[in-house]
Amino acid sequence: MKVIKNEGLADGRDGPAPGQYLKEYNPEGLGGMGAWTWTPNPAEAMKFEDAIEAFKCWTQVPRNRPKRPDGKPNKPLTAFTVTIEDA
Repeated sequence: MKVIKNEGLADGRDGPAPGQYLKEYNPEGLGGMGAWTWTPNPAEAMKFEDAIEAFKCWTQVPRNRPKRPDGKPNKPLTAFTVTIEDA
């Protein structure tokens, strides 16, 4: 089993919850901007069968807002640099 760990915002700015684990994620949340919860406890993190499933979650496109204003796919969680670790 795998978990997703937040390493910080992808653009290098300070962001929420560095070093914490993805507990909940709803790509359709906040009107397609994505809603997530992080936890410092890896035991509370979402579990994925393998790294491929974790990657699919990280790159998930919300149905209610599939495109960004620039026309590229909207992948809200990719605002974060993450690592995929063993649970």
